[in-house]
Amino acid sequence: MKLRSPTQAVARTPGQAGHDAPLTWFDAVRDLFLGVADAAALPTGFFALSRVPKGDGHAVLVLPGFLSPDQPTWPLRWYLTQLGYRVHPWGLGYNMGFSTTYHYDIEALVEHRLKEVFIESGDQKISLIGWSLGGLYAKILARRYPNLIRDVIALGSPISGDTSKVSVTRIYEWVSKMQFGNPEFARKLREFTRPLEGVPITAMYCRKDGVVPWRNAREKPGPLVQNIEVAAAHIAMGFDAFVLYLIAHRLAKSAAGTWRPLDVPMLARRFQRERLPL
Repeated sequence: MKLRSPTQAVARTPGQAGHDAPLTWFDAVRDLFLGVADAAALPTGFFALSRVPKGDGHAVLVLPGFLSPDQPTWPLRWYLTQLGYRVHPWGLGYNMGFSTTYHYDIEALVEHRLKEVFIESGDQKISLIGWSLGGLYAKILARRYPNLIRDVIALGSPISGDTSKVSVTRIYEWVSKMQFGNPEFARKLREFTRPLEGVPITAMYCRKDGVVPWRNAREKPGPLVQNIEVAAAHIAMGFDAFVLYLIAHRLAKSAAGTWRPLDVPMLARRFQRERLPL
């Protein structure tokens, strides 16, 4: 089996010419099969993953995707813990998304969780990692609490543009009882996805993503923004060896005090040299 090569970062503005059609269930199923192959290739990256910089011990909060509990993020959290970071799950059960029909306020609960982790960290800034919808949560938290957050890493997350084009639109509407066409919900989503300022954000995306259109998974370019194209399927973002490799280097660079974009082509070459051949 041939491992798809990691690809380098590019910098296009979301929403430029070449708009994508909405994704379908066919795209989601295709993504599932690609994701299984990506996850199966994870062991080939073990040696490379052991040669990344060690963590500085700062807190990292990991937020799961839509309809996901903490369990799928366990490999990522375990790996970062081994590197020396204090890694926290979101601890809120299944991520059911935003809705005004629930008997609880998910935004308030996530904000409370952020503050809990901040206090546990000794009032030291936290890194947020969000997979899929979790990345949008991370961006919202960073906008509201910039003094608590060191940086944001979004993995295949609907953080910009028209988020109604995701392949799980119908199931989201069914679960949340919210309609993307509802003017108030649409206004709220526009507010959530407007560009983040003042907090560094790294957005990883895949052009073959079968759940979130890749243009929606990119942040508007800016001095504290890096969009990185990877080969991982949406469902495998948290299991892909090169994505984990990039996350480790991103957290290490962020810990240095001055945020700078990663040299992704150099890291991709190093990763290819250090991973096991298939």
